[in-house]
Amino acid sequence: MIVVQRFRPDQFFSAAQQQRLQELMHLWREARDTCQPLLPSDQEELDSLIDAELVASGQRH
Repeated sequence: MIVVQRFRPDQFFSAAQQQRLQELMHLWREARDTCQPLLPSDQEELDSLIDAELVASGQRH
């Protein structure tokens, strides 16, 4: 599987969603690197944004 990220907002995944996804990925990496769990609310939001981006990538084609 090859994943290509566009890194540009569009009608399927907004700039605000992209920004929040980046913020949460940063928090996730910090948590991983310090062997700490991500807050459940942050993990839920991260999972939701990942799912939304996956759906958006399918809608673009």
